Amino acid sequence: MGLIFNNENEIRDKVEGTFGTSDSYLVAIKHNDTKTGLAKLLASNLAYVLDSNRTFIINFDAKGIHEKEMSSTIKGDFLLMPWNEIEAIDVDIKNKKAIIELIHIGKKLAYEIPFDGKIFKDNKENLLHLKENKWHRI
Repeated sequence: MGLIFNNENEIRDKVEGTFGTSDSYLVAIKHNDTKTGLAKLLASNLAYVLDSNRTFIINFDAKGIHEKEMSSTIKGDFLLMPWNEIEAIDVDIKNKKAIIELIHIGKKLAYEIPFDGKIFKDNKENLLHLKENKWHRI
């Protein structure tokens, strides 16, 4: 739903207002691995559609990874996943997207980072910045 109701300027303003900078965030779509996606598809088509279209703003700083799910509005606070709770981060970059997988307190989370699209236009540059700066991890 965040794809429909929000634009890139609102997202950038939200990130700058919260963190003071806008070069360390990514707009992401929830990513399910093949096994999870197939299980949700078999369980319920509606659950699969709703779960696979969740959109997030994820911001990286010295404290950790901040996540905010976007819906019809981007109001509200970011949730913090501190670095000491992140066991691993893996990035697979392809032509038009990247997949970021991380393990937070034993649970695998995955995000798809598209590089094309109106609200995704800063993703490629910001992802390169984050990788160069080692995700701002201390």
